[in-house]
Amino acid sequence: MGQIGLLVTLLVLVAHFLHDSSAKSISKWPIVNDVVPLGNLINGDKFDPKLLTSFYTTKYIHKGKKDFHLKRNIGLLVVRRILNQGDILSSSQRNAIDELVYREKTTCGLCESGVMLLQDILSGFFGEEIITAAVVGACEEIQGLSDLLSERVCEMAVDEFKTEFFYVLNNLKPDELCYWLLGDQCVKPDGFLPEWKVTLPSTSVPTYQPPKVPSDGAPTSKFLFFSDVHMDVKYESGASAVCGEPLCCRDNDPTPSDAFEGAGKWGDYRNCDMPRRTVEGMMEAAKRDDLDFILFAGDIPAHDVWNQTKEDQIDKINRWTTLLKTYFPDTPVYAALGNHESAPVNSYPPSSINHEPGADISWLYDTVYDSWSNWIPENDLATVKQGGFYSTLIRPGLRVVSLNSNYCSDDSWWLLVGDNSVDPQDQLAWFAKVMQLAEDQNESVFIITHRLLNGCIKSWSYNYYDIVNRYKNTIIAQFFGHAHTDELKMYYDENDPSHISIVGFIGPGFTTYSEYSDLNAGYRIYTMDGDYKGTTNSLLDADTYILNMTDANLTNDPKWELEYTFSKDYGMRNLSASEFDKLLDRFDADDEIFQQYYQHSTKDARKSSCDEACKQYYICDIKQCRTGDDSFC
Repeated sequence: MGQIGLLVTLLVLVAHFLHDSSAKSISKWPIVNDVVPLGNLINGDKFDPKLLTSFYTTKYIHKGKKDFHLKRNIGLLVVRRILNQGDILSSSQRNAIDELVYREKTTCGLCESGVMLLQDILSGFFGEEIITAAVVGACEEIQGLSDLLSERVCEMAVDEFKTEFFYVLNNLKPDELCYWLLGDQCVKPDGFLPEWKVTLPSTSVPTYQPPKVPSDGAPTSKFLFFSDVHMDVKYESGASAVCGEPLCCRDNDPTPSDAFEGAGKWGDYRNCDMPRRTVEGMMEAAKRDDLDFILFAGDIPAHDVWNQTKEDQIDKINRWTTLLKTYFPDTPVYAALGNHESAPVNSYPPSSINHEPGADISWLYDTVYDSWSNWIPENDLATVKQGGFYSTLIRPGLRVVSLNSNYCSDDSWWLLVGDNSVDPQDQLAWFAKVMQLAEDQNESVFIITHRLLNGCIKSWSYNYYDIVNRYKNTIIAQFFGHAHTDELKMYYDENDPSHISIVGFIGPGFTTYSEYSDLNAGYRIYTMDGDYKGTTNSLLDADTYILNMTDANLTNDPKWELEYTFSKDYGMRNLSASEFDKLLDRFDADDEIFQQYYQHSTKDARKSSCDEACKQYYICDIKQCRTGDDSFC
């Protein structure tokens, strides 16, 4: 052992002694009794935290097997949270991990004891290194439950999210952390994720007016909508699509001997994102329409979320901006931030804690400010640097509001502490003021945001719901991404639950990457009332286009084909709330119409049917727009 290694080891031993008052005698230390030789903590001249963790977690540790078991179980709970980030695992694989956690019978009380133990270790010498290695060990323990968890993915995923985890471990009480780790198994602690309320403007609420229908022959406008492009700049045709990691088809994956296991040229239904050539093909097809503007609901980078840096994300956003300017040089683009734009994924800390390690996200807001300034006036971009949201006029009388719904989710672990989740960046208070201004000026509003808001922290979800229902006369539609599918979200007013008040569209998403079933790539062209004096700004129809990935790869001739049109396939006169009321009634009464919707949700990739229980689940999901609230089902 070198002199440096010996010095580090002695420091560890001294810290161990000072940290643990129960170690009254050096003779009680197992390391001195030669159970774990002194040199085993040293790798050459370098201290190895994995070896130290091995020392701490052997059956000989003086605190005994009980503490080791607690640390292991908390490690499993933390790993479960990490692997839930960014679709690292499929739902079936997550269920397998849930079953393992269930078998361990970690109660809330045991969890709290384990958290206190981790907090004690964290405050000691090499605490972060010890806990990091222990969590990596827990991840590697569950590799047998998933063929996608390599040692590399475990180590990199834990390293990616450890800064956020140490922030919550340092700042949450044990019962708060365990409520987050175990969910409804524990009682929600008082004050954890506190409830809050946005104060709406005190102006009187106007009487609800059904949207007006434009006269026959009135001018129309068209716009492109798409989301979740997940362009993989490392995609490589022929590379393994079953590479043993959560994302495959990449230039670092081997070329398989069986050609069937290789990635398709234009994309793949397996664990793969989208090649650049397919993204460019979509843009080439979409620009054939005479587009007035584009809406994009976020998610640019690929799903290699265990291996992303700020520099990676900046590069992807800049590449994306260049593509849009190349294919649509004269068409304005209005975008929202996806959960994958940050690094790590889902990491959206409020500015009040930007002094904490890893909690300064100004690099992302500076990047999208530069990108979006290609299309949005500078005086409308100040709130982008505040929190990644903005409002601007598309044309006189038609406003777009882009919300950063990543501040609504406890996937951003920063929001778990104290009042961090209370209207981060004052976004919803700002939103209410913007909507009041739009109402005062008789404007129509499109809302674009990435996340589905029934998956938010409850107070955020309910406040948003209250705001949009207050301004239902002003809002034409909401446009969401995130799900990668093609579905609907219909909002109801509590004061009049018999009718839809606001229409919401999910997707269609672009990527084929999915944890549930095969998906084709898709985009949509909306037709709306045109830009003329007296326009209603109402949505009239929408055409959804898809790329059948099987056909594209077999023929090497990718064809973007019309999948369906709301007017033709659903018999709708326009895309107003009243017409969607009728459509949902038809879903109940006419199973054939509903089965069309079910097939369209995967962009015609799914060929199975949906039985009655499945059907009622889907219809309820359309109506479930607030967290934990199925009252409109």
